[in-house]
Order: sequence, then C-alpha cells, then structure tokens
Amino acid sequence: MAYNRHIDQTEEALRELREVYDIDSIDRFIDGMGSGLITTEEQVIEFTNKIRTNDGLAQLEYSRLKKIVNNGFIEKFATNHNKRFNTVQIMMNRMRSSVSRGLKMLEDFCDKKRKKGKSKKKRHVINNSKLGHSPYNISMWGLEQFKESVTTLYKEVCNYKEDLNKNINLALEMIDKVNYVRSHPEIADEIYDNCHRKTVTNSRITIKRLISDNSNVENDILKKIDEWERQKKALKNLKAKLYHTLDEAEWNDLCICDEVMTARQQGITNKERALWGDNKRQVMKARVVYEHLDELEPEGQKGHIGGEFLAHLFYWSNILPNRGVDMWYTYFVESYKVRGLLTPVKIGAIKTARANMATEDKKVQEEFNLKIENLVKKYMVEPKEAEDNISEVVNF
Repeated sequence: MAYNRHIDQTEEALRELREVYDIDSIDRFIDGMGSGLITTEEQVIEFTNKIRTNDGLAQLEYSRLKKIVNNGFIEKFATNHNKRFNTVQIMMNRMRSSVSRGLKMLEDFCDKKRKKGKSKKKRHVINNSKLGHSPYNISMWGLEQFKESVTTLYKEVCNYKEDLNKNINLALEMIDKVNYVRSHPEIADEIYDNCHRKTVTNSRITIKRLISDNSNVENDILKKIDEWERQKKALKNLKAKLYHTLDEAEWNDLCICDEVMTARQQGITNKERALWGDNKRQVMKARVVYEHLDELEPEGQKGHIGGEFLAHLFYWSNILPNRGVDMWYTYFVESYKVRGLLTPVKIGAIKTARANMATEDKKVQEEFNLKIENLVKKYMVEPKEAEDNISEVVNF
C-alpha cells in the first residue's frame, strides 16, 4: 500500500525529520524489514544498492549546501529567489533529493499489507514507518540471526540517515543564522553597510552615468527608508526586516539609486561650514576622501589608522585657520565610519605626530597630497562649469 510522503516546507517539519533519522534501533529495523516485505537475499542486496545510490546523492547535495555557505549566504544582504521562497523553502529546495528519497526509504519500512477496518485514506509515512513513529515489535534476536547481507544493509541505512541529518543540520544552521540576524538589527546594519559598499564599488560606472545624465531615479525601498526617517524610527530595524528578502537585482537597484540620490543632495552641513566656510569644493573633496580612505591602505598597528597618517590628512584638509584639530577629528570620524573599516587612533596621537612634523621634509606632505588628489579624481565627478558651484559637484 502507498503512503503519504508529503512534508511541509517549515522548520518544524525539518526538525521532526531530523528526530526520526536520529532514531537508531535494531528492533525497528528488523520489524521494518518484515513489514516492508524485504525478505529474500535478492531483495536485501537490491535495497542495499538503492540506499548506497541515495546516500551518494545526499553527499552531493551536502557539498552544494556547503558551497552556498562558503559563498557567503549569511554575509549577503540580498540573495536570489527571496520573492518566491523564504529561507526554509530555499534550503529544502536545495536538498530536494535528500528529502524525497529519505521519505521513500521510510516508506520502504512501512506495512505493505492493508489491515482490515483501516481507512483507505493515505497515512503519513513518518507516523507509520517502523523507522519513524510507528509502534514496533521487539525482536527476540539481534542481527546475528540474519545473513551478513542484512547486517550490511543495516549499516548502509545508518550511514544514509547520518548523511541525511548532515544536510538537515546544515540547512537548519543557515536558517537559524538568518533568523538571528533578523532579530539583531545591529548585525543586519553591519551586513547592509558592507554589502552596500561592495555593490557601489562594482557599480561605479553606472552611478557616474546616471549622475551625469541627470536621470530620473526612483526606488520604492528608498521611499520606505525615507518614511522611517521622517517617523524617527530606527533604520536598523527596517534593515533587519529587509535582510534576505530582496533579490540581488533589486538590491543593486537600491544601492545605485541610493548613491545617486545622495550625490545630488549637496547641502553643506553646519559642521562643514564651521570647518571650511564657503569653500564648497573642499567640502566635497573631503567627503570623497574620508569615505574612501581605506583604498590608500592607511592601516597601522592593530587595525588602527596611525597618528602620522591622520596628521598629514589634517593638513591636506585645509580647514579654516581658527578651527582646531579637535573639531576636525570629530567630523572626520563621523564621515569615515560611513564606509571605513579601521579604527582611527585617539586625538592625542595626532597632536603628537603634528608636533613631530615640524622638522619633517615638505616633500613628505606633498607626496601624501598627491595620493589624496588621485583618490579625489577617482571618485568625484568634476563640475562642467564654475568649480565652486555646489549644485554641479557630485561625489559618491
């Protein structure tokens, strides 16, 4: 008789299946062979070969799942197929063979004879398999009463169940990690920023073209983000909700539109006006440099940006004479953290380095300035007219 092998694509169903495969009972196995009418030597050998083939497919699917992990499934803010499937469904689709063939094996250990008075409605295989939740008879003897082929079959079944659970465990591990990120907005925010940085870097040419063409750029998700900002809600919470719900194409569109819109919002802040006055061009240059500073590889000891480097950067920044390094340092740290991955040293180290620069060769600062200006050329689209016209100077 046939059994219902349907399984819901849910965490609960996966965990139940794992519990079934964890059951290791020789009595269940022996009783299941009798119930499944696996009685002859030929049937045992044929079934053994079938289990070995299925086990090979399970191992293949495990390697594919592992590849997804190694390719940064958790570290990616957006992945494909999120509009049609949730994380559980994606994982179960990736191990479709393991799920279906594993359930078919459980069916092979179900009763093959319909008992009188039983409904003709199909019964579920998990609850009726001797290797599952079905009641079973205790054997008077162990495997020693059978031929060696039966012992071999038992070992192959155990190995197969172990490999099936490896797949389930890996899938559940990824599911749990996705749920953890969604419940921890600070982690989702970090993943968002890291992926945003990479996507923008890879889409630099497209962003420049859209800026230069003055293209009409709209994005529904950006509108949602703006709405949350107006409502003074935490954007980290929104990012946590969006994590692994966007397709990669949708994510690329979001990042590009975000950068283009940011480039067009050229208003000078009060902090910037206090540091540079009306020198709008220097403000735009500073924004570019501070946000992309990591490309100059400024890392010093223990992942810090050293005091000497920041002292040279302070001189290049050319702030107003009556503004001190303390005010500049606060602005720099805020700007750098938008994309920067390192930790700037404390301001005391910068002041010490500035004092030591009094006897330094001027060529050192000139060479430093040249590197900075090259970074500016790489990322800042120059205005077509009048360098001081803030509405035509864009950066990203």
